[in-house]
Order: sequence, then structure tokens, then C-alpha cells
Amino acid sequence: MGKPKAGKLVRAAVKKAAAKPVVRNNDLPEVTIKVQRKPMHARAQFDRKMNALKKLSDEGKLFKQANPVARDESITKGYKARIRQKIFDKYWPHDKEMANRLSARLSLQQPDHVWELQLGGPDDVSNLKLLHGDTNRDVGQQIWQQIMKLPDGTPIRIEVMD
Repeated sequence: MGKPKAGKLVRAAVKKAAAKPVVRNNDLPEVTIKVQRKPMHARAQFDRKMNALKKLSDEGKLFKQANPVARDESITKGYKARIRQKIFDKYWPHDKEMANRLSARLSLQQPDHVWELQLGGPDDVSNLKLLHGDTNRDVGQQIWQQIMKLPDGTPIRIEVMD
């Protein structure tokens, strides 16, 4: 008898388990990437995000992770669902207006990996904060455009441009 055929999910799991994790390679030169603040960014949230990345940069923790980044989308979906549930637990039914206002505001937010996955951050709920969706997408895209052609493990330094 021949070897049993492995399904797509099994092949993906074996490939993921066999993949060597990417780590910071200090033999590569450090690359400074610049993130531009834009009028569309929610300023306080942008500043919080960039201050966290700058601190990680100063601590020598940022590096280009392999793409595609391994992630479990149920972590971010569950995070947002728990926040929505907390809103309704606190305000429904005695203050339906507040519950609906906060829920509408939440719909503009995304769970953001404060330490970007593409810069070596963990895919863990402890690494999540809500961030304005447009700000989250734009910052991530700005970073990706500058690191996508770098070798995996390249040390990264962050600079914020006003």
C-alpha cells in the first residue's frame, strides 16, 4: 500500500512546524525606516503606537520577520469581540444610547499588534491595543513598503517623520 495522502491542513501544519523561526541577525546592517505622520492619522493613537515602536527600536528588538507572517486571526477577532461584549455588559439595557455610541466607535477601531508582527512582535493578546483602522493600515503599509525587500532578520530602527 502506498503512503496515505495528506490534506492541505496537514501539509500546512507540517510546513509551519518545520519552518525555522526568524530571529534578529546582528550580522546584517541595521536599517532605519521612516514612518510619516499624516493628517488622516488619529494623532494620540499614532503617537502611542510610534512611541512603543521607537522604544522597542531603541532596545534593539525590531527586525524584519519572514513574510507571510504566521498569525492566528482568532486572537484579534476574539479581542475585539470581548471589548464589544464588555461595552454591552456595562451599558445595556440601562444606557442603550451609550452602548450604541461606543459600539459605533469600536467599529472604526482595529486590534493592532503594538509590536508589529512584521517587525518580530508576538501574535498574542498581550500585544494588542485598539487603534484607529485607517491609522493601523497606513502605518503597517508604510513599514512594509520599506522592509519587504530586506533579508529576513535585518535589524530595524524606527524614525517618525512629522
